[in-house]
Amino acid sequence: MKKSSAFTLAEVLITLAIIGVVAAMTIPGVIVRTNQQEFKTGYKKAISVLNQALTMNLAMDNESPEDISSNADLVEYLMRRMNVIQSDVTAGTNKAFYTADGFRFEVPTSAAGDCTADDPCIIAVDVNGDRGPISRTERTKITSGYPKSTDANTIDFLAIMITDTSALPYGGVAQKTMYQADK
Repeated sequence: MKKSSAFTLAEVLITLAIIGVVAAMTIPGVIVRTNQQEFKTGYKKAISVLNQALTMNLAMDNESPEDISSNADLVEYLMRRMNVIQSDVTAGTNKAFYTADGFRFEVPTSAAGDCTADDPCIIAVDVNGDRGPISRTERTKITSGYPKSTDANTIDFLAIMITDTSALPYGGVAQKTMYQADK
């Protein structure tokens, strides 16, 4: 009688069970890291898009953000050189617009929040439009008090400061998202 050198059904089932347990433990972490990387990449692209719009306005119209007198004018200034797909959006007291990249930019429209040379414009970007994970209630909290740099997770709704020459990350979480090396 010849002996076969194959795996038994029990050995195959045990191996599959071990692989299943390892996958169940690691897949949620991989998904979270993937989402965080997507938000980081989106935020970097949003800043790049804003910087391009600022540069184009300066080059073509010889107009910089320091020439803007109100946040409402800032919205029009930015939208001139961006690929905007929807512009008639309000979010509470903020004016918002969507770009073809899937971003949602919000600019405060209250007179108290207008830009000055000493107090640059702060706008917020939702890097994946209205898709989660941040709810509208949480967005309101963020725009009134930006997240802390000690927060563990990268979020999809971050602040950007518009200076006279460029767009820069604003706040601890935004800077952490923009500059921290990936692990």
